[in-house]
Amino acid sequence: RTENFYPESRYYETYPSKEFEKRIARKCFICNSPKHLRYNCPEVKKESEHERPSNSEAQTYFVVPQKGLHLKDITLGDKTVSALIDTGSSVSRIREDLSMKIVDQQKFTKKCNILSGIDKSHVLTFKQDLVIDEDHYSLTWYVVPTKHLNIEAILGTYTLD
Repeated sequence: RTENFYPESRYYETYPSKEFEKRIARKCFICNSPKHLRYNCPEVKKESEHERPSNSEAQTYFVVPQKGLHLKDITLGDKTVSALIDTGSSVSRIREDLSMKIVDQQKFTKKCNILSGIDKSHVLTFKQDLVIDEDHYSLTWYVVPTKHLNIEAILGTYTLD
């Protein structure tokens, strides 16, 4: 049996074809230079450089019409607050001006936390019970400067688990 077994070579020797040698040299699709390809093109870099801010602390603002938001009424202490439910957020945020009306400043934590999406602002936190549709939760709120939050509160759903 094994005498009849002669494995065929799956790999054949190939030689470069003449067509391969005549191949057109690669060049940049942007400026047609044979010295580089598109991803290294200096023309592309020039165009995109002016769009980037010169320092690393760029401010980004989103304009969202209030009527397009789905807000939920929640109860914090004895106040009813309109909150946006943010399904992708791990933190709950509340405007500074509103937090002063709900919680005594003595309840704010002494250590400062930094939220990188808000100009790397140092923010205080406090724990507060809340009620949503008769369900009770206790969570930590991050107090955001009033100028950075145009709605009363943003409720991170990760904090409700």
